[in-house]
Amino acid sequence: QSSIATTKKIDQEDDTAFHDTVVLEEQIRKEEESQVKEAEDNLINQIRGEYELILQNLKEENQLEFEKATETWNKKCHNELLRHEKENEEAISKVKSDANETISKLNQQIFLERGKMISEQQHNANNLEEEFKMKENTLNESFREIEVR
Repeated sequence: QSSIATTKKIDQEDDTAFHDTVVLEEQIRKEEESQVKEAEDNLINQIRGEYELILQNLKEENQLEFEKATETWNKKCHNELLRHEKENEEAISKVKSDANETISKLNQQIFLERGKMISEQQHNANNLEEEFKMKENTLNESFREIEVR
């Protein structure tokens, strides 16, 4: 019996040692898994941080490019507006110049027409005066003939 008891005791010790070994291996495996998971989490967090930094840089670059494009567009619009204003001023100036030239020509034409009209009126007045003198002379001569008779 003592050998059976010794064998049982050895078997129990073997079972305990095996169990302790299994538990120890399980703990080691869990610690390794925990360390691997922690390393993976650290790597994920590091990569996430890097990508967030890259994303932030891209956002900032995009914002700068947008502001630059907006400024360029605004300058282009401003320059176009100035160009149109200048074209309008030139067109208005040309229209005013053309109008002044037309007014000058019309004034000159009016002056010439007025001179022509005055000349015609004087000519007509001279003709009427001459006709009047001739009729007056004829009338006076008729009166003289009547007086002589």
